[in-house]
Amino acid sequence: MVETPADLDARYPDGSLRRFRYHTGAPLRPLAQDEPCPVLFRDLGLDGMALYLDDKLTRLAGPLSPITYLRTADYAEPYADHGAIGRLVFLRPLLLAPWHSGVPHIYVADARRCCDPASFGFVPGGQPSPAVEAALRDVRDTRELREALGGREYDDAVIDTRERVGALGASLAAAEVNAEPLRRCLQGADPALRDQARAFMAKEGLGEHDLCAAWHHLSPERRAAVTAAVAGMDPTMLAAARGLTCRLRL
Repeated sequence: MVETPADLDARYPDGSLRRFRYHTGAPLRPLAQDEPCPVLFRDLGLDGMALYLDDKLTRLAGPLSPITYLRTADYAEPYADHGAIGRLVFLRPLLLAPWHSGVPHIYVADARRCCDPASFGFVPGGQPSPAVEAALRDVRDTRELREALGGREYDDAVIDTRERVGALGASLAAAEVNAEPLRRCLQGADPALRDQARAFMAKEGLGEHDLCAAWHHLSPERRAAVTAAVAGMDPTMLAAARGLTCRLRL
């Protein structure tokens, strides 16, 4: 639902976010009292979406971020959601007291803020944000959201996504047994370990993107290739405080 700060009963902006310029890399500003705030979206990632779909999400931002990043429907995602895990949509985003981030199409809010669970909900993967924004422009709560996005078909999409997110999480956990120590070798301070990691990756046809991208941003074929490749690695790791060793089978 498109609202302006003047439409709210509560005071806006209710605190300054200017101190977070270091986080966004640009000057932040609040909305003017007569400035419409568009419907906003948030991409949670695999772990966050799993928590949300299981009704366990208690924080909208990442665990270390002081601000919650939100985006408009016009934001062009620099990746593909191959896992079709979907995203959140904020029907009344002004309840989070968002500010312009200083970056086009990006808004931010204090990470300590949340809002009425009925005022934000799930958008299934594969639905273009501009079309969703148009459908939800006058929608106020999740009951109306369900009807606007298909009713029973929407319910089926939620169930399907919950199952898919669970399967993606399980496959990621299996791959991370070896991928995580390989990534630490690649990004660590020991040049010998970095060389070993690069040699192993070159032999297996892996790139840094394969190890560092979000799991659902890799295609199913790429996820399978990464899992098979790292299964051939035999890592040994020491406590990070004492250094790291990694033995790769080349």
